[in-house]
Amino acid sequence: MPASNYAISSGFACGSMVSFTPLLGLHFILAVIFAFLIRGNFIAALIGTVVGNPITFPFIWGLIYKVGTYVTNIEHVDISRKINFDMIINQTYEIFFPMLLGGIIIAPLIWIISYFLIYSFISSYKRRKNKTERRSS
Repeated sequence: MPASNYAISSGFACGSMVSFTPLLGLHFILAVIFAFLIRGNFIAALIGTVVGNPITFPFIWGLIYKVGTYVTNIEHVDISRKINFDMIINQTYEIFFPMLLGGIIIAPLIWIISYFLIYSFISSYKRRKNKTERRSS
């Protein structure tokens, strides 16, 4: 990707951050909006949304739900075995609201972690690539 380390890393971080929200169907749009606001790479933002996928969503949803119920004092329901998209939509106060609040709390931490991980990978890759190009010339 022909972009700065910052642009790629921050874009990816935006995508991974929005994956920690229950706003399914809006992840792509939100990732691009956040990337635009901080001058991140849009393609990297879209790629970053892959952090939220059918394998990771049950873990993400469980985590943000637990954080949200802890903060709101809404009675915690054991949703670990039966959580699904329909449940999130139909039980707005009991499920969606705590998940949204938990996501808002967790998302900045996810942004920071993913930003520094990707920045480290990209920096290392570009240094290695430059060394290889110098040797071949």
